Amino acid sequence: MTYLTWRRELVNAAIDQMLASIDPARGPFDDGGIRFNLMTQHLSRSLPALEIVAAADDILTAHRGFCEGRGCEVAQALRTCLSLPAEKQGLERRLVLDRQLVEHNALCRDASLLLVWDGGRGGPIEELSASRLGERFPCGSAEARWTTQEFAALMQVRALQCRRTRVAMEILAEDPSTSPSAGTVVLVFPAGTGSRPWAASVAVSLCSDDEPGSEPPTLEAHQAMRVLAD
Repeated sequence: MTYLTWRRELVNAAIDQMLASIDPARGPFDDGGIRFNLMTQHLSRSLPALEIVAAADDILTAHRGFCEGRGCEVAQALRTCLSLPAEKQGLERRLVLDRQLVEHNALCRDASLLLVWDGGRGGPIEELSASRLGERFPCGSAEARWTTQEFAALMQVRALQCRRTRVAMEILAEDPSTSPSAGTVVLVFPAGTGSRPWAASVAVSLCSDDEPGSEPPTLEAHQAMRVLAD
């Protein structure tokens, strides 16, 4: 067995083990991505991230790019999660450059306003309404880069972040010596036809009831859309 074949078989075996441990009636990410994260950590002990990505690409290529079935879903999520570092650095730079917009979004408490960064355009982060987002990046069709379920999960995460912001402001009002943070989420569409989006949770520090803190917005986590509801 060649190294390349061994690499693919190792990733395939890890995916099979993960799928064998879940309830057949549920999807591979219905536990919030816990088993997926464990599998990723286990694989990372044996292969570098880029090797895992290459193996996932091999698996998807074997299906001629047509992702069908739970194994392909997991392989695609692996590829997305482990391919993020360069884009993550780009988003971190944009958070600083577009700081005012990001802070406004985190503090506005309107869950229907979403931050989107289109890596294909390479421009600034945009603030779009849910309806505008659906028009710009349709979901649910065979050619779509994401699904209606993922759109719904994104809205849930945004609503949770709005509640987090309200709580943070209440904490700060009661005790100005504390350092709570507001939160929002940025949806990233990578450059490249067909590349799946990923989402990043962002923290915005507070220094008073209505002013953002001196620290720029920072990434807290980034996730493949299949694991977005975690």
